[in-house]
Amino acid sequence: MTIDNNVLRERTSLLGSFLGEAISRQSGEKTLHTIETLRKGFIQQRREPNEANKQQLIDFIASLDNQTLKNVIRGFSIYFFLANLSEENYLREQRQAQRLQSEQSWEGSFRHTLLECRERNIEPAQMQELIDQLKFIPVFTAHPTEARRRTTMNILQSLFTHSDGLNLTQNSFAYEQAKEQTAQTIDLLWSSDEVRTRKPLVYDEINNGLHYFNASLFNAIPKVYRNIKKAIVDTYPELKDYPLPAFMSFGSWIGGDRDGNPFVTFETTELAVLMHADTVLRHYQVLLKKLRRQLIHSDTIVSVSSGVYDKIKSYDELDERVFDYNLDDYSNEPYRRLISIILTKVKATNRRIQSKGTDIEAEKDAYANPEDLLEDLRIIRQSVNTHDTAHSDGLLLDVIRLVKTCGFHLAALDIRQESSYHGEVIADIFASASNLPDYQTLSETERQEWLTSLLKNPGTPLVYTDNLTDKTREQLALMNSVATLRKLVGQATFGSYVISMTDSASQLLEVLLLMRFAGLCRIDDEGQLSADLPVAPLFETIEDLKNIDKILPTVLDNPLYRGLLQNTDNTQEIMLGYSDSSKDGGIITSAWQLYSAQQTINNIAEQYGIKTRLFHGRGGSVSRGGDSTHKAIAAQPAGTLHGQIKVTEQGEVLYAKYANTNTAVFELTMAITGTLKACSTRFVVQPTELPNYEALFARLADAGEQRYRELTDHTEGFYKFYSQVTPVQEISLLNIGSRPAHRKKGLPSKTTLRAIPWVFGWSLARFTLPAWYGVGSALHSVKKDEALMKEMNKHWPFFSVFMSNIEMAFTKANMNIAEAYSQLCDDEPLREKIMTAVTDEYMLTNSGLNSLLEQDSLLSNQQNLASSLQWRDAYLDPINYIQIELLKRARQQDTPNYMEHGDLNVEDPLIRSINALAAGLRNTG
Repeated sequence: MTIDNNVLRERTSLLGSFLGEAISRQSGEKTLHTIETLRKGFIQQRREPNEANKQQLIDFIASLDNQTLKNVIRGFSIYFFLANLSEENYLREQRQAQRLQSEQSWEGSFRHTLLECRERNIEPAQMQELIDQLKFIPVFTAHPTEARRRTTMNILQSLFTHSDGLNLTQNSFAYEQAKEQTAQTIDLLWSSDEVRTRKPLVYDEINNGLHYFNASLFNAIPKVYRNIKKAIVDTYPELKDYPLPAFMSFGSWIGGDRDGNPFVTFETTELAVLMHADTVLRHYQVLLKKLRRQLIHSDTIVSVSSGVYDKIKSYDELDERVFDYNLDDYSNEPYRRLISIILTKVKATNRRIQSKGTDIEAEKDAYANPEDLLEDLRIIRQSVNTHDTAHSDGLLLDVIRLVKTCGFHLAALDIRQESSYHGEVIADIFASASNLPDYQTLSETERQEWLTSLLKNPGTPLVYTDNLTDKTREQLALMNSVATLRKLVGQATFGSYVISMTDSASQLLEVLLLMRFAGLCRIDDEGQLSADLPVAPLFETIEDLKNIDKILPTVLDNPLYRGLLQNTDNTQEIMLGYSDSSKDGGIITSAWQLYSAQQTINNIAEQYGIKTRLFHGRGGSVSRGGDSTHKAIAAQPAGTLHGQIKVTEQGEVLYAKYANTNTAVFELTMAITGTLKACSTRFVVQPTELPNYEALFARLADAGEQRYRELTDHTEGFYKFYSQVTPVQEISLLNIGSRPAHRKKGLPSKTTLRAIPWVFGWSLARFTLPAWYGVGSALHSVKKDEALMKEMNKHWPFFSVFMSNIEMAFTKANMNIAEAYSQLCDDEPLREKIMTAVTDEYMLTNSGLNSLLEQDSLLSNQQNLASSLQWRDAYLDPINYIQIELLKRARQQDTPNYMEHGDLNVEDPLIRSINALAAGLRNTG
């Protein structure tokens, strides 16, 4: 897709002019002049670097008080919002134009992908089999890289709609109206606060996650199904009557992820489930009311199936109550009459759930499960289809597909907890029973034996003491809450129980035993174990990834556990952590170990005759696995997906993908077609030289890891440097996420720092170090094999996608800005030592990438991306220098000169600088 940057710049400039008018009108011409001085000054600095002029700009920033800096940052931040929105809208238009002008549409679209399938001789029966096994599960998570408020998201969504009209003929009435609405909305954007004034509660984060369903996904989900069905009919007419399965489902960690977040309790998990149900059931009510207005067919004119009347009769008593105001209402419009009953039952279902089952009246009318609602809707559709196919395949079909996808639970809530937490709880329970040993002193083998023995015991285990730790009480309360909520809302309410930092087989058995206390795990009379939630080990560190071949076989060799899998579709879910493995050993070794781990898992699965579903814990930044979902999925190791993939959607990626319906449709489509391709042997073809490629990548990984660990593990004072030159200390104090940024208090270290703030801090300071450090040394170490590397880049998708993403992330690094941040380190020898290492590696990486990719400069082969990053840089520069000034002020709050910068607390503009940089850089965490 070719982007006309002149057109894009023109549109962005128009929105920018509206912003300038709003700033001038509301905050004064002086504020606008200050913003323009910095904007033009840094643009000029980019064009013609001059140290004296740059110092003047830095001094000018230092002269401004906190209130002025707040306004300046807001100006740049909102400009990035508008520029991102303009770019998103323009790309949507380009896709639409391409679809109208071409039979194939864009690469990754359903039509383009299915035509490729035809060309590769995938027969209709094979295509049906591929779609039948297809399952794409995006899981929303709350992470501290998205600071904007829900109010701001709503305004930007309105702006996206209004700005659509700016593409019409200029000077037309519609164009002038769109200009006026856009200007008014931008005026509102400037007058509202785009960041939170308090630290968010988990409740706020749940609400933010739900925002995307109301904003886009409730509309996008049916559109995705419609688009793939149309593509199937066009390219595989033999499958015209093929009923599409619900191949999409959604998950969430928000309110279920308690790893390191003390604010997520069993009450919070309950709250999340109730909010999920309320959101989806209220939306069904809106759709049912629309349906009632549409299906106005009269049985005096059309023939209505007897099943509709039979269903109404089966609800005789409820029917009388619903129409007690007039028993003859809709008497000749049976669809409307039945929909009114369905609507009442959906309302009662929500009341029953929100009352946690205590509303007896609601219980009487409520649906027991989503299948019963689907049955009623299908009865209507089967009848409508006999006389009005347009309406049977319209909104009615959309509602059916939405209910199949979202049920009453909306998104399956995963539970996640760190492995050592369960160990402590089990140890406490063992200590309360006189017939059980001291769990902490048991070897790994002994733990497995004791846990297996207890799991074999019939009945629900009991605890005979109240003398339990708070952790144990909380864990048992959680298990009981999960069991209750599953009965209340539905079996799909919860997804998996994810065990982070898994490093032994006993840790899976611990969770199963804890489930037994709530009846979530049971053993039948024949000694077969079953569990209501699948237990998913999360392998995160380099060491854990390397040990998968020891941990998985050990647990699969346990006959009791193997029997458990046979009762759950013989499928083991396994989560792979991109964040911590990258933080631990660097980007190259992380990529290699994740690649190897998938192959290891696949081999083990074949050996034991089980299926696997891989859960990819990816973030927004490249160092945390973020990149084009379509390419990333399609480039997975051959044979590792088996039709299913589960992937986290984190941080600002949620907003970028799901803020608007059209973008959400595009992103879901790209992910689904990527999964479809990765599951077909016609697309995933092993390069003939793959063993040689893998051997070379392994060498790259070893060299990259050695260089990375020299800096991060073996450089004394490195974490002091990191904590001083990045805003990581300040991130933990700001109103971004409910979860603490550190596992423990004190000076951050690799083990105490969470992966998200680790990446976020380096990104804000423009080092982007986790995304590339070690790459240059690795490339240099195999320089004599560069010809083979170039061949790998052409013929091995995994490698080419990886290197392309490294190039993109590396281009976002800016050593001039990083050098300015480094001056915040008060230890000059330490600063010089680390900056020398970083600069040397930067130079090696720059030359190594350009040589491998056979280009003169970075992104020479990705001009659209290069242009987008280039214009952003000039606007990011002033924010970075402002942030440096604010960090100095924040760290001098106890000094006598602190009040020279005005009455406004420095934390206010500081959080805004983080928000602005995240908006400009787009994938910071």
